[in-house]
This record gives sequence, C-alpha cells and structure tokens, in this order.
Amino acid sequence: MWDLVSAYGPDVTDLCRASTALMTGIAGMGLSAGPAGATPRIRHFSDIASSRLESAQLTLDEGPCRDATATREPVLVADLAAGSWRRRWPWFTRAALEAGVRAVFALPLHAGAVDLYRAMPGPLNSADHLAAATFTAATAELLTLERHELHLTETFGPGWRGAQPIDAAGASGCVTSSTASTGTDGVLLACWFGPALLGPVRQKIGTLAIQHGLRGDHAHRFVLAMHEAVVNAVVHGGGHGQLLLWRRDGSLWCEISDHGPGMSTPEPFDAPPGIDTGTDTGTAPDRSGWAGLQFIRRACTSLEITTDPGGTRLLLSRRLDLRSAV
Repeated sequence: MWDLVSAYGPDVTDLCRASTALMTGIAGMGLSAGPAGATPRIRHFSDIASSRLESAQLTLDEGPCRDATATREPVLVADLAAGSWRRRWPWFTRAALEAGVRAVFALPLHAGAVDLYRAMPGPLNSADHLAAATFTAATAELLTLERHELHLTETFGPGWRGAQPIDAAGASGCVTSSTASTGTDGVLLACWFGPALLGPVRQKIGTLAIQHGLRGDHAHRFVLAMHEAVVNAVVHGGGHGQLLLWRRDGSLWCEISDHGPGMSTPEPFDAPPGIDTGTDTGTAPDRSGWAGLQFIRRACTSLEITTDPGGTRLLLSRRLDLRSAV
C-alpha cells in the first residue's frame, strides 16, 4: 500500500489513472468521495462505461457505491444479471447491463467508495481481491491527506523511511502542522507511529490538548483515549499506523488508521475484570483491543469506526468546553 502512495501520491487522480494497470482483473474503475456526512461526488472514472455507472448511481440514488458508503461494508457482485440484484437496484442494474457490465465490486472509503467493473461475470479471485483492497487503502490515505491539505512527503517524510516508521531512539516521528496556532482551527499534528513512538506521540497529544483548551480530567481522558487507539493500531493493525489531529468547530478531532487485517467487529464491548485501561507506560501493552475501544467511546464525544480487510480507521472527537476546565 505504501508503495502505491509513494509512487502515485500526493494526487489521488494519478493513482486512479493507474487503476486498471494495477488491478489486471478489473476493466473499469470509478471513485466517489466527499466530506463525512455529505453525498459523495464523482472524483474519477477510467472509461465511458464507468462514467455512465458512476453518473447513474448519483442520479438514481441506488447501486453498489451507495450501499458500500451507507453500510461501510464491501459490496461484491459477481453477476448483475442475477435476479436478486435486479430487485435490489432495478434502475442501476438495467443501466449497468446496457453498458456491458456484468460484475461490480464496491469497496468503502471513510466517505464514499471505490467502484470496480468488468464485462465478464465472476467473483474476484484472491489476487484480485488483495489488489483491490490495497488500491482502496492507498486511495483512502491520499484522500485523508488531501482533505487536510497535507502533502505526503512534506508532512510525513521526517517520520518515515522506506516502508517502515523510524523507531530509532530519539526519533520523534511527529510533525506539527503550521496551519493552526493555539486557539484556531486547523491541523495540529500529523505523524507515523510504531511501537517505539507510543510515548512521544502520547506526550505530544497531551501538550496540544492542553494548549487548545482541555484541562484536568477532560485532557487526561482524551490523551488516554488517543493512546488506546494508537496502541490498538500497533498491536492489532500491523505494527504501525498514521495519526492526524486537528481542531474544527469547537472540537478536537483525531483520525487514526492502520493497514492490518481489519477488526472482526467495529463495536467495542466491556473489558473483563482485572483490565486497567489507564496505566500505559508508553510501550505496547500485551492485551486485546476491545477494552481500549470501550474506553475511547466513553472518553470522547463521538467515535466512528471503519474496518475491512484493508485496515481500520478510527475517527473520534472531543468537544472543547472551557467552562469545564479546572
């Protein structure tokens, strides 16, 4: 995934233009994406057929992209000619078949989806599915950086070497954005992290949280929640990940992503007796992720989880209320 980001970033359009060459089992590709909570807009299509299908979904408000965006689950259709799909998307299915498309595969983004098409019916084989998941993960990373007006190399270069985060002693791996001063909206922190960077990342988040208005127990719980999310990414998400922290509309927002195998369920549940979620020392603890997710949900104003075989993304927020400061 990082090879694709490095080769085609920071412009997501360049990656999309290479889609059919990167995924040999796919004939056409479309990308619909937009801000969270808004209707995704068409960002790219690779050919006439994919253009027609992306436009049909936008106009008809039905189809695999719409379903994948709403459910945040992949929608994999091996043969649109099957009766069940005709009943589910009557108008979209008709348009797709008229365009010569038989198989469609929609993989969700944080807000939107990557749509893959081909004329021949049949499911994705394991190699095609891996290529599609990798491509979607790279697309998600570039869209995240674009949304916050961050250039990949300028933002993450100091904390990244090749395909692994810098974990050498003394390397912070953190980059503080200059787009936001204390008390104003903008990106506050962008960093890669790995096991050796858990302490520095936690310390940096704590400093920024206090600078931007959190105090006392509110700041403490927010920092612990961020730390839990980062630890979960390290322990369960492949050993490293990406963090973005920003201030917007009176809240601190944080997006933490990894590219591990995904979670079995996005819903946190109670930790068993004896688990303490607040005694981290800056190293990766040996414990399961559900206790941390439960703590995060309780400590933050909002929590959204997107997970699939290409990785997991947590979007969380904490409302700033200076009247509660101590």
